[in-house]
Amino acid sequence: MFLEFLAKLLVPRIIYTKNRDRGSALIGVLGVMGVASVIGVTTVTMSINAVGYTTSTRAGVQAEAAAEAGVDFAAAKLATDICQAQYSSTAAPVFSVAISYSTLQASPGEVDTSWVSGCPTSTSAARLKLVSTGWASQYGVAGNSSNDFRKVEAIYPYTPTPPSYVITPSGASLYAYAQVDPTINNLTITQASTTRPSLQYYTGSATCTSGTVIQGDVILGAGALAITSGCIINGDLWASGAISISSGEVTGNVISDATYSGVGQYAVTLATSSIIDGSLFSSGGVDIKGKIGGNIVAGPDALSSNFGNKSSVGGSVVTSGSVTAPAGAIKGTTTTNKGGIVTPVIPAAPPWIDFAYNSGDWKSSTGAPFTVLTMTSCSAANLTSALNTAQASTNPMIVDTRVCGSETDLRGIPLTLHSDLVIITNSFKMSGNNIQSSDTTDKRFWVIIPDAVLNQQPTCPNGASPSIGQNVTVGAHVGAMVYSPCEVSNSGDIWRGQMYASSVATSSNFVLNYLPIGLPTVNLSTGQFLSPPGTGILGGRTSIRDLATR
Repeated sequence: MFLEFLAKLLVPRIIYTKNRDRGSALIGVLGVMGVASVIGVTTVTMSINAVGYTTSTRAGVQAEAAAEAGVDFAAAKLATDICQAQYSSTAAPVFSVAISYSTLQASPGEVDTSWVSGCPTSTSAARLKLVSTGWASQYGVAGNSSNDFRKVEAIYPYTPTPPSYVITPSGASLYAYAQVDPTINNLTITQASTTRPSLQYYTGSATCTSGTVIQGDVILGAGALAITSGCIINGDLWASGAISISSGEVTGNVISDATYSGVGQYAVTLATSSIIDGSLFSSGGVDIKGKIGGNIVAGPDALSSNFGNKSSVGGSVVTSGSVTAPAGAIKGTTTTNKGGIVTPVIPAAPPWIDFAYNSGDWKSSTGAPFTVLTMTSCSAANLTSALNTAQASTNPMIVDTRVCGSETDLRGIPLTLHSDLVIITNSFKMSGNNIQSSDTTDKRFWVIIPDAVLNQQPTCPNGASPSIGQNVTVGAHVGAMVYSPCEVSNSGDIWRGQMYASSVATSSNFVLNYLPIGLPTVNLSTGQFLSPPGTGILGGRTSIRDLATR
């Protein structure tokens, strides 16, 4: 009975409790799902941020590399081509470079307002600034675009090329590509400006004889020189061949790389009455009977060197061979059988410049073109009339006389120049010409036989035989230049300026007062054409830095 009573009492409670706990598991499941969702969202967010950071870093590296590549590209272009205000690349690496310039040699401080956008328009430009913007080839994702592009600034010192209308005074006082006349007789070369004169033979040997005084250097790039009869060179003497001084003086140094190495064979010989005031450098042995003020270095090909009883060396002697010398002849020390002596280096005369006439190259110092007068017919009267017009003009003029055929006869025509004058001709004859300035303002005068064959050697027109005869005088305020790919016969009296030719006769009495004149677009001193206007020389980079992009 009791058990029935207990069952009736507990069964309803158990049923009630069971009904009351129904759905409690769902709450747990929902809780687990919520936690899982939070973890999932957090994981995804972290993954996205990580990807964004990684791609942004990658983009920054790519953009920086592209910007620096832009700097290098623009610098290379500026060093070789005409300046552009902007350089760009649309293929990887993608960049854009903006150019600006300053006339200041250095920055005035943290704030530099001297920069002018674009390419230099002034020959006083002293610095270039390159601001390069580089873009990544793969951008950052998930909103991370701050490193998609970078800016780099680089600054260089800069030396602009002179404008094309600036004619650079250059070249030797007398230049011969292949000297034919071997005699230098009664030639006087003086210095009429601050530039030191020089006589240069690209090839050819010579004998310098009586009455010759050269106030400057002599360079024989492929030839020998004999000095006789009191010839005086007031400068240095270089020759690739042997040098023999039997009667004369060289006030500077004497250098020969002739390789005479046999016994009794000498690269340089100096007779009793001859003097070298400077030092002597010779590849081969030397035979000295005269006076040398400085040192002697003979080698590496010298087997023996000889010094006469009346010889005198003010310095020391170093040679790769033996020395025979009387006591007291050599004031300094004597070193024989010396190894390691370097062959003397002869400065090469510059190569030939093929100058093909182009009227557009000729401009005044202000950039104004020379006025061109092209003759259409040639007679003595027409030529005189054309030259009268030209010499009276206050604007620089070119008179093209090539219509006159194989030769333009300028003999007996005086010229009083009111401005610069250029005569273009197939060949010319001059004698009895007095060429003066109309006032004390310096004028320039050119006689040019163009060389249109670009092969770095003179090409003379058929039938051409240019000559400068007697009584040709260039006055004190005129600088005159002859350019001729032909041999020039010369017996003129006084020429103020320079001569540049295949060969120039030097065996007649002649005074050359050296004044460098030059030609447009070329540098005769180096044998090179000038860079086109708008180019320049970049120095070493002085600074490079990243710029803010925000």
